[in-house]
Amino acid sequence: MEIIINAFLGAIGAGILTLLILAIKWFWKKIKADDLTMKALAHDAYFRQARELIMMDTIEEDDLENHNYLYSAYHSQGLNGTGDKLHAQILQKTVVPNGTGKRQP
Repeated sequence: MEIIINAFLGAIGAGILTLLILAIKWFWKKIKADDLTMKALAHDAYFRQARELIMMDTIEEDDLENHNYLYSAYHSQGLNGTGDKLHAQILQKTVVPNGTGKRQP
């Protein structure tokens, strides 16, 4: 009888361990997918705003602050290269008080 109980408990333990391993694999896969999603969103938001700011003659203070937040998120994701070049171009623009910026015609 003791052998049957030990075999039964061993089977339950193996089943629980299998379920735990499957749950960890699923969770890890989800984390990796979420990371890719965050990188894509950071990249898209940064490039959209950077292209818009590059077209402007001057940059308002709020726009530069927002740009710096987006750049920090973009950069922290390991997304560099072209984004760094855009950031350098934007930092060369003249910063003006809010409400006084003008777009190029």
